[in-house]
Amino acid sequence: MRFSALLSASAILGFSVASSIHRKHEEVHDRRHQDLFKRHTSEASANSSCGCTTIWSTIYGEPTLIQPSEYGSMTASSSSATKTTVDQVTNAPETPTSSPAPVHNAPAHPPEPAKSANPPHPDAVKPAPPAQKPAEAATHPKKPSHESSPASGSHWAMTYSPYTASGDCKSSSEIATDVAAIAAKAFSSLRLYSTDCNGLSAVATAAQSHNLNLILGVYISNGGISIARPQIAEIVSWANSNGHWKGVEMIVVGNEAVFNNFASASELARFVSEARSAFKSAGYDGPVTLTETVDILAKNADVLCPASDIAAANIHPFFNGKVTASGAGEFVASQLELLAQTCPGKEVYNLETGWPSKGSANGVAVPGSWEQKAAVEGIRKMAGGKSTFFSFVDDEWKEEGEWGVERSWGCSQLFD
Repeated sequence: MRFSALLSASAILGFSVASSIHRKHEEVHDRRHQDLFKRHTSEASANSSCGCTTIWSTIYGEPTLIQPSEYGSMTASSSSATKTTVDQVTNAPETPTSSPAPVHNAPAHPPEPAKSANPPHPDAVKPAPPAQKPAEAATHPKKPSHESSPASGSHWAMTYSPYTASGDCKSSSEIATDVAAIAAKAFSSLRLYSTDCNGLSAVATAAQSHNLNLILGVYISNGGISIARPQIAEIVSWANSNGHWKGVEMIVVGNEAVFNNFASASELARFVSEARSAFKSAGYDGPVTLTETVDILAKNADVLCPASDIAAANIHPFFNGKVTASGAGEFVASQLELLAQTCPGKEVYNLETGWPSKGSANGVAVPGSWEQKAAVEGIRKMAGGKSTFFSFVDDEWKEEGEWGVERSWGCSQLFD
């Protein structure tokens, strides 16, 4: 039974109300996004502000909040087996849709420097009307090459953004040092969000020298898909001169683009299919996917699941507000189960997860060094072989955000 069919009318309404509010905030803050973008281009502009309260901590502003209302409303109309799983594992009751939780803008990466192939994008793209259902993805995609499993203490991947504390691009030598440190922590893979800051040269070269697999990204920003398209050509060009996809474990097209209203579900699905065709023609036979929050995938399962070779979501326990640090591992595991129900038959992966070490409490979710250690260890034990930990080090180039946590997700020190 498709998981989207389990959603009650109230759950769907809750998603609609929350998404509407968040998107209004995104529109208001879009001017500020443009100012930050222009730090990396030849253009200049004064910062803008709006006086409303939201989290705006990254330059691209990627919310990864999974609405708390999802858990109560979803399970109310689901089968008894599903309800038991959610209630016992997440223990996250419904939040009234009239007061949606603030958006978490997931740490990602600054926009491309002036020399990047991706030009500035001053206008946010509006969602297109629903289109014809995209063609099914390859029936037997190449599985990710890592062999780790969610056994006690295992871990798979780490996110990496090659930026200095001021948001500039790191040098090749600095990148090489960082990648060597990630490899020394016994990770097998490294996730990039985009192609900027020499991500396909310096990062890939360093990763290959340490036998690290790569999770490549095509980033969709508020300029929409047309602005993201050149990254496909850039990845193909890099692969042609780099040993034909050596070490590339998967490619992620879009990071919460639908949640951020940077593309509609149908637009994103078509773009994923377009990217897959281009990569396949260039000799790539691994999985191509997208990543959204679990609720976005559930609402658009009929469109997004067929477009993806594997099912991937960003799962951040802290932003639920009903999950303690000690319960983070169980929460992630339960969300992976929901993801498996959302996209039946697909392998499931958590492409961004962690816990902040500093800041203010979000309900029972309390940041802190001890709490971060407990949360990360719990995720390792319950779903480490399926999770990408965020992030390598604290991101000092970000704003602190509503709870003062956005700079404080660095967790590599917790791994042996």
